[in-house]
Amino acid sequence: MHRLLFVLMLALPSLSTAQGHIPIIFDTDFVMPPQDDSLALMLALQSPELEILGITTVAGNDSVERATSDVLRMLEIANHVEIPVYVGANMPLVHEVSDFAVVNHGNWYSDESPPMPPGGFASKEAEDETAVSFIVRTVMDNPGEVTIVALGPLTNISQAIRAESAFAANVKQLIIMGGAIALLPDGAGNITPNAEFNFWVDPEAARVTLRSGIPIELSPLNVSRKSGLTKDWYEEMVAIENALTILLAETLGERFEQAPDQSWYMYDQIAVASLIDPSLVTSEPLYVDVNIDHGISYGVSVGGRNIWPGAEGAVQMNVQYDLDWVRFIEMFIERVQRPLTAKE
Repeated sequence: MHRLLFVLMLALPSLSTAQGHIPIIFDTDFVMPPQDDSLALMLALQSPELEILGITTVAGNDSVERATSDVLRMLEIANHVEIPVYVGANMPLVHEVSDFAVVNHGNWYSDESPPMPPGGFASKEAEDETAVSFIVRTVMDNPGEVTIVALGPLTNISQAIRAESAFAANVKQLIIMGGAIALLPDGAGNITPNAEFNFWVDPEAARVTLRSGIPIELSPLNVSRKSGLTKDWYEEMVAIENALTILLAETLGERFEQAPDQSWYMYDQIAVASLIDPSLVTSEPLYVDVNIDHGISYGVSVGGRNIWPGAEGAVQMNVQYDLDWVRFIEMFIERVQRPLTAKE
């Protein structure tokens, strides 16, 4: 009896091999284009290598209410209403709104009603289950199978880690867009001199997550700064029309009309692309930790090749620092131009 059950279990395909895809949870502080989360979701939706099990929203670029409203509408535009959306944290673990936060990027502290997304509010609704409950349940039901792609502050992920003691050990991999590593080239911050936005919004969550022991691929500002979306690349991107490229033309076009010689970094898109094709990026194993002291270095991520005093709890992870830009942008353009097909 026991032997028969064992044989049957061996014969059952895993979640990923059964579908031929990489099953992912897409955790995001989503805002419609031109924000990078939306372009990253376009890439994920148009990539057959990825199977999006669910999308979880978090406050970051804007409120969690806007993240949820916008991503629901994006799924309708992209013809993927079958993907469930779960509402996550509306505030960081500890970080409170300040005058500095109000006058800089990000409306993460807001409780205002979200603005209407392009084409109107979605008829699709978010699920009743919370984001943290969904994340924990999905990982624990599929141990060692689920990859989490985290593109905003890590509040939801840290709460999942704290909610279930076995959670971290059962996550296959965590792809994080966050941080800026001074040890590597292009390691300055983008919200304070040394802190990257996602980690600065919730440094405590970032520290909990980075120290959790989950296998991590970190996509920091260092690799983002190897990108450069110019008007020429943009025009190639929107040369073929579908619902996604029309939306991009409506939202990105104004940027290049006003500043035709400027180029724009791509952030979350690179993190997603590196999961689809790891050869697009070059990474180095580093120990990475985050400063949670409420001072001038709040939210700063620090990477080192060896443990240093004060970072004894840091663990090693792959840190991206270089990008094959041409191959990446050619892949991105080709994917978003594909015909839109709904999952059966």
